[in-house]
Amino acid sequence: MTQAFDVEALIKLRGQTRAISDALKTQASDYLSTLALLIRPQSFFGEYLQGAQRSSGRETQHHFKELKELYDRIGSASPFQLVNELEVPLNLISTTPELFPLEYDKVLSQSGQSIRITSPVRWVVGFSSFDLARFRTVIKDPNRSSAELYRFVVHYLVLFYCLSKSPGLSRLLEGLRFPVSFERLKDFGDLPFCVISSPVRAQLPDDAVIRSSTQIAGNTSFEELVGHENILEMNDEIRQRLLLTIEGM
Repeated sequence: MTQAFDVEALIKLRGQTRAISDALKTQASDYLSTLALLIRPQSFFGEYLQGAQRSSGRETQHHFKELKELYDRIGSASPFQLVNELEVPLNLISTTPELFPLEYDKVLSQSGQSIRITSPVRWVVGFSSFDLARFRTVIKDPNRSSAELYRFVVHYLVLFYCLSKSPGLSRLLEGLRFPVSFERLKDFGDLPFCVISSPVRAQLPDDAVIRSSTQIAGNTSFEELVGHENILEMNDEIRQRLLLTIEGM
């Protein structure tokens, strides 16, 4: 977005962005809620989960071993620096998936000011009761509870493991036009997060517009914008795939 924005135009575009974002998030949440039964930690970890039925076979042992290796590598490193081992059985407080805002930092040109940017069309998947903003707060708290930090790390690792080992679920969400990716976020070290994207692209205006907007608002946060043109440019992946299939026939 390189066009000049006046205040009224920016206010209108923000209103459109919020309406579009709410509609997309509602749709993504509905899909995720419907598919929640497919995100089954007990199917991967069996008796290694508290309250789960005992299972036989090496598969659950293998999955738990891989999860433990992830935890040992990521949990002991910065910024978590957890010293406690992965507890057996795992006590998962919640396994209901929920969407949380995806945020990142942008340094403005010229001023060098760091702005916290929120995406209106992409979200981090977590378990309910484990809000991503709270997770970030716990990490930065010098007097943080190691037990609370441990629970956050374990729950996000378990969710990542279950989704990354379920390619069919990822393909299904992609077919619904809300693909899943695995990304690392600033402030969370090497911990991988599951991110759901929508079929609509969001954009940022020029740095000058962001700087003026944050100065007027008196804060250091800004949301990407979605306008009418972003909806019109949406691609139909099935249409494109079929056209490629018959191309040259």
